[in-house]
Amino acid sequence: MAKRILCLMLLCLSGRGEADMAFTGNLLDRPCQLDPTSATQDVVFMQTALPQFHHAPGRSPAKRFPIRLLNCQAASIGKVVKVAFSGEAEQGLPGALKVTGVNVGRLAIQLVDADGQTPLALGDAHRAGNGDVINAEELTLNFSAYVQATPEALAERSVTAGEYSAIATFEINYQ
Repeated sequence: MAKRILCLMLLCLSGRGEADMAFTGNLLDRPCQLDPTSATQDVVFMQTALPQFHHAPGRSPAKRFPIRLLNCQAASIGKVVKVAFSGEAEQGLPGALKVTGVNVGRLAIQLVDADGQTPLALGDAHRAGNGDVINAEELTLNFSAYVQATPEALAERSVTAGEYSAIATFEINYQ
């Protein structure tokens, strides 16, 4: 009898409890990893003499910056990677980044494609939209940028001494 009472008490005390569990995930088709040193970069231009922005071509020397992809999977060899930059555009120089500082509207940052020569407009994928084929475990894309006076600022010689900056983001797409 004591055993029956104990079992009955245990059944009464155990009660029934419910709990919810949520399961989530995210599947990525990302055959390579972005090198952490490429994720956030500060591209610092050389100090440039002001008169350089008063006469054609009105630009600084280009400064290179790499975007490095690591640990590309063997199954991804042959896939194409496309990089596109975005940011606030300078109206006076379409496709280039708008700067902040004393030369807003007079200077812009022009990105240069991985070929080292072709201007790369904001929003356009590199290599004329064709990208690069992944052909090894690592891939380094060497882009560059330069500071450019807008056509109006060049004509008026209105660029003044002072600091400037701009921010761009980039997106990597695989096909």
